[in-house]
Amino acid sequence: MLQDHGIHLRAVHKTYRGRGSEVEALKDMNLDCAPGSFTALIGPSGCGKSTAMRVALGLEDYDSGEVRIAGKPPAEATAGGVTGVAFQDAALLPWRSVERNVSLPLEVLKRDPEKYRHEIEKLIQLVGLRGYEKALPGQLSGGMRQRVSIARSLITEPEVLFMDEPFGALDQIRRRKMNVELQRIWMETESTALLVTHGIDEAVFLADNVVVMHSNPGRVVEAAEIPFARPRKMELYSDPDFHALCEKIARVLHGE
Repeated sequence: MLQDHGIHLRAVHKTYRGRGSEVEALKDMNLDCAPGSFTALIGPSGCGKSTAMRVALGLEDYDSGEVRIAGKPPAEATAGGVTGVAFQDAALLPWRSVERNVSLPLEVLKRDPEKYRHEIEKLIQLVGLRGYEKALPGQLSGGMRQRVSIARSLITEPEVLFMDEPFGALDQIRRRKMNVELQRIWMETESTALLVTHGIDEAVFLADNVVVMHSNPGRVVEAAEIPFARPRKMELYSDPDFHALCEKIARVLHGE
């Protein structure tokens, strides 16, 4: 197993058992995300994408195989603040301001938020929310709440950033704008990123590599390297080469 700052799953098996039935969520799951890379994981609902991410975060046990996150076992990496995570539901605490929601992981890790005052301010500015430090989540739009969630995931300066459909609840126009913003934020942090998404165009726009999964059982069937130079701009969505690559990945996704 590689001992670097990337994400590595080797021959991971995960089966859910209950009520006399078994569901093979992951079978021989192999995934390698190089340090500093951006990988997108796509596949149909129920194919094990989110299960793979939860295994990598140490939130789910697995039956066999090996997992290393930045050279550490998943639970150890998460407990040590090595990983950051943003889910589809921003899950902000409604009684806490933007800056106090961002500082929450520090408190969980028993770190004094006051010592990170500069980092909190810098992250809020990085995600484009300067001036909203004292605002409550109820005063923010859906996209703004997701920006707070991303800032919160970065406050521990994680080596590895996990994102599970962070913009899934947004309309296409806002989602694409947030894709551009997420790329900018990621390029400044230099973290290793893994994104779970149903959106092929989102995966191709953001990632260095797109990994396609199939279901029953959940497994990787193909990985596509994305050739487009960074920074990628909104105009890429209209590029014929972009659409051709999206169509190619769609055919793999649908088993053609």
